[in-house]
Amino acid sequence: MKSTGDIFTEWLVLGCQHGDAKAFDLLVKRWHPKVLKMAYWHSKSGHAAKDIAQETWAGVVKGIDKLHDPARFPVWLNQIVYRKSVDWVRNIQKQRRVGRNEVKESMHAEDGDDSDRLEQVMKHLQALPEDQKIILTLFYLKGHNIREISEILTIPLGTVKSRLFGAREHLKKKINF
Repeated sequence: MKSTGDIFTEWLVLGCQHGDAKAFDLLVKRWHPKVLKMAYWHSKSGHAAKDIAQETWAGVVKGIDKLHDPARFPVWLNQIVYRKSVDWVRNIQKQRRVGRNEVKESMHAEDGDDSDRLEQVMKHLQALPEDQKIILTLFYLKGHNIREISEILTIPLGTVKSRLFGAREHLKKKINF
């Protein structure tokens, strides 16, 4: 049985789909704290969470007409937050890679063994298919369990398990310590 909150959210979504700006304002007011919390959880930064939330709401405005089932709004919103967070993380990682490369060029590597291992792991991690990289990131770096990953990516549990297994096997074969 649906709660009154669920029904109200569905009503707001329908209003947004019909161009009701007040419905959108109420939807944002109702869901923005949850969006911020999810964005912060992914980014671990208050400033980044605000940026991710803003990008999320821009994505909602763009795509709400394509949401066929208003009851799916919470899951759909979570997926948008997740994708915007992943984009943010990728951007940060890219900036860090550029920074690391500049540092490496300016320093002499004396402890080559550890840095060689790290480079080897990173090289093979980057070579993984995108779907396996995402699964590994969610599982090991973000601490999600398999069921949560399945819900976030909207793929079956078995697919999550097989991709996780495949990624682990790939890394085991490629990395020899």
